[in-house]
Amino acid sequence: MMEKAKIVINIKKPEAKKFLAQTRTLLRANGFIISAKPDFVIAVGGDGTMLHAAHLYGKKGIPILGVNSGGLGFLTDVTFDRLFNTLKEIKNKKFIFEKRMMIQAKFNKNTLNALNDLTIITRIPGRAVEFSATINKEYICRFIADGIIIATPTGSTAYSLATSGPILLPDTEAIIVTPIAPHTLSVRPIVLPSNSIVEIKVGAKGKAALVADGQRSKSVRNGQVIKFKKAPYYVKLIKPRHTTFFHTLREKMKWGGREDA
Repeated sequence: MMEKAKIVINIKKPEAKKFLAQTRTLLRANGFIISAKPDFVIAVGGDGTMLHAAHLYGKKGIPILGVNSGGLGFLTDVTFDRLFNTLKEIKNKKFIFEKRMMIQAKFNKNTLNALNDLTIITRIPGRAVEFSATINKEYICRFIADGIIIATPTGSTAYSLATSGPILLPDTEAIIVTPIAPHTLSVRPIVLPSNSIVEIKVGAKGKAALVADGQRSKSVRNGQVIKFKKAPYYVKLIKPRHTTFFHTLREKMKWGGREDA
């Protein structure tokens, strides 16, 4: 039963208090209870808020509804003006769940999980970092770049896409490895099966940090090996039945050709 809800919102954002109050009103108007032990979570804001909610509640298996209160909001595909109708659909069980794969990184005693991507990035702007890559214990290559992105299919439309990575449907079981500004033409993005183990060694050149979903970071020492693999859990998203991935691509990314060509 989906009866109890919790709201996740970035209270520092402009008009956040207004959206918080309105969301509470809409929940109560549809007969939902606001609770610290929710059956589902509403992330109100942009993709950053959605990613934060996934970090807090994804591992617990609590479904998340993303509501866009402004901006692009690729993950938050329900606009705020449609929230009342969407809550009514949830109340009447007219919605679907989508499982989204997570990616995990481990080094030393550190573990970071991400819905979009895990990125090893230079800590010194304008200075590159040396990397060595191994996939399933097979050495691939050494290269120098500004960084490297290990992305999920959900993250294929985020940072990875901005650095020329491919678009994958969100239910694809795969891992995307996308270098950031590599200093060679021969190192290009690659799509791997989701059971792959990717190991990246940070070389002696440059200083690096590991960043999860653009929100949480750890410094990485030179010579460190970071192991990436599919995380042992999925994030569950709530989607209206009328929402499709390609519709979101067309609407948010302006993807595709001219309709009148």
